[in-house]
Amino acid sequence: MKIEKKVLDSFEKVYAVAFMEINNELNCVVATEGFGPCKTYNSKKDWAASTVWEGPGGTMNIVPIPGRKNEFYATQDFTPTFQAKESKVVHAVFKDGAWVVTQVITIPYLHRFDVIAHQGSLLFIGATLCEDKKEKEDWSKPGKVYFAKLSEDLTKPFTPQIIMEGITKNHGFCRASWKNRQAFLVSGSEGVFAVYPPLAADGVWETEQLLDHEVSDMAVCDLDNDGELELATIEPFHGSSGVIYKQINGKLTPRHKHEYEFGHVVWGGNFLNRPSFIIGGRKGNRELNWFFLNEQGKIERITIDNTGGPSNIAVYHLPDAELVLAANREVGEAVLYTVSKD
Repeated sequence: MKIEKKVLDSFEKVYAVAFMEINNELNCVVATEGFGPCKTYNSKKDWAASTVWEGPGGTMNIVPIPGRKNEFYATQDFTPTFQAKESKVVHAVFKDGAWVVTQVITIPYLHRFDVIAHQGSLLFIGATLCEDKKEKEDWSKPGKVYFAKLSEDLTKPFTPQIIMEGITKNHGFCRASWKNRQAFLVSGSEGVFAVYPPLAADGVWETEQLLDHEVSDMAVCDLDNDGELELATIEPFHGSSGVIYKQINGKLTPRHKHEYEFGHVVWGGNFLNRPSFIIGGRKGNRELNWFFLNEQGKIERITIDNTGGPSNIAVYHLPDAELVLAANREVGEAVLYTVSKD
């Protein structure tokens, strides 16, 4: 196994990361949750940096728009986390050699979101950490999950509609497949929920509870190739355990646990042609670990790094390697790992 590490840049509270093509060239996109910039790094130019915006920062997410070139949505002004009433969605497009950034809508405490193509339209799905706070540990107003159908002009404001509410510490959010259906998984103190987009144009969103205890983040993958997805979690909120669950007799049952401090990264998918989970913690030993089944059918762990303290990662598949883009928040570094078999 060969792991190469390249520090792309250094800035305080680096947080949001994504891969996207800009003018048909692969780029890393990185932004800070503090007051500061969003930048791109071009693979064809030795990862040279360009600035999308200098500020204001407070970026929790960067989401390339499906089916569109050179465009993404992102959050700004989610800062500080207990006073994020001005959190907003912005649209960024690279046009005529420059970035044009437009504020779209303010959604207080918008913590995670995604955009999908669904039945001929683009849909926004977002989750709020809470609805309001008086101070940092005030969780008296739980978060919600919203959706909206987007117009052709993505700079136009949209009207979010509530899918579900009452999720305390509404932190985890990921696009997934569950029960052979497109889904979004959301989590909080009340557990993990699958949220299913409508099957018909005039249908309704459906929800299903998967776990009933506090979960911070999660991802899915068919780790053992048996046709049923495993669920990996960090628990409790910003928690101390990375847990991998297997469905046994219709119930999600813990199969593996690894201890973390301030767990914050969970990713699931194929990694070097192996069904895998990547789980990381921001503090303590700051591990970013790759989990997969070895030839004996047991879960094996390889540590990609134990110095960074990642807040988020993105993965990009190459023919003979994997690129892992990490926001190593605790050391203020945007890092690109290249992982290959030799």
